[in-house]
Amino acid sequence: MSMVDSNKFDRRSVIKTVGAGATAGMLGLAGCSGNGGGNGNGNGNGNGNGNGNGNGNGDGNGGGSESVSWTIGTSGEETATHASGVAFSSVMNDNSDRIQMSAQTTGGTTANNRLIDQGQIDIAQSTHNLLWRANRDAGPYADPPIEKTICQTFSYMTLDIFLVKRQEASDLEGVTRVENLPEGTSISFGPRGTSAWDAANDGLSILGIENSQDYFNVSTMGLGDQADAMNDGRIDVCTCYTANQETLIGWIQQLDAQVDVDVLEWGISEDQAASADVPVSVAEVPGDTWNQEITHDPYTALPLGYTTAIPAEISNDLVYEYTKVLMENVQPVRDASAVLSRHGPDFATEWLQPSGVPVHPGAEQYYKENDMWDESLTTLDEFEG
Repeated sequence: MSMVDSNKFDRRSVIKTVGAGATAGMLGLAGCSGNGGGNGNGNGNGNGNGNGNGNGNGDGNGGGSESVSWTIGTSGEETATHASGVAFSSVMNDNSDRIQMSAQTTGGTTANNRLIDQGQIDIAQSTHNLLWRANRDAGPYADPPIEKTICQTFSYMTLDIFLVKRQEASDLEGVTRVENLPEGTSISFGPRGTSAWDAANDGLSILGIENSQDYFNVSTMGLGDQADAMNDGRIDVCTCYTANQETLIGWIQQLDAQVDVDVLEWGISEDQAASADVPVSVAEVPGDTWNQEITHDPYTALPLGYTTAIPAEISNDLVYEYTKVLMENVQPVRDASAVLSRHGPDFATEWLQPSGVPVHPGAEQYYKENDMWDESLTTLDEFEG
């Protein structure tokens, strides 16, 4: 266990999850209207640039008769994150009399925590290490700082980040590892507001490349645009990911079909991940996730645990309802998308951040009532000291 003191609150610290074995086991848009005491504020309209907006962000601190309409911030339309938001919304709408939901594309999971803080979204999909950053005012949340406490609820998938190269790129002939990429390589990490960008740059930082913008020739584009850009030779390297170490999503399947690529091995050990300044994990992904032959089999990826981020101000009662409905209607969620194949009670706490990010009390209550609580997790009371 490795702890890092917060630069904002002494009570905010981190445990880094590491290792293929450990990770396998642990692995913006508002619209909340509370009839039982919600505080309405917030205004705006969500779009693909992460500018969210809603019709009153009632935080819903009312009683049991409260009903709300939430918009859940996701990411771009082509992403697994958006697929999860659509699936969750459909299941909530079919199974809850109190919470109605719709999914809204945003600039990405990194942008979502900022949108929650600004009161422009109700809830959102995010990752364990982005919530750690948000609650410490670190990284993209350093200036201005995040004012709200943003809680985690349940994990429902991982996205496992790695880089691939275009085989026809003459400058990269013989390059098989990320650390050997030459300066000036044309590369895309996707949009700046996505967790894939942050995870890839965390990996580069571990390898000694602290400023990828200076070192590489970086193009900023939608994740789904990367396949065409690789096919056209406009970029030679791009960020990809699997879901749950087993599934390539649609746009990466397109890349697999159109372009001869190879995965670049991260070469990051468990010990290196453990000593990182932010929560970093490593996991092994089988090469047969690709239709074409991959040099490294298995290859290393940097997994991100995805959770629904909910501000602490939203009532425990509503978050209990949200958790209960999605934990007790597992099959409709799984049926909605292959990336959600792990969703359910057995996976719910495996990728929650143990320290530095509180579990929302509503989710905590459901877990304790159903013998699902993990004592390594942080309660809101413990977090607030």
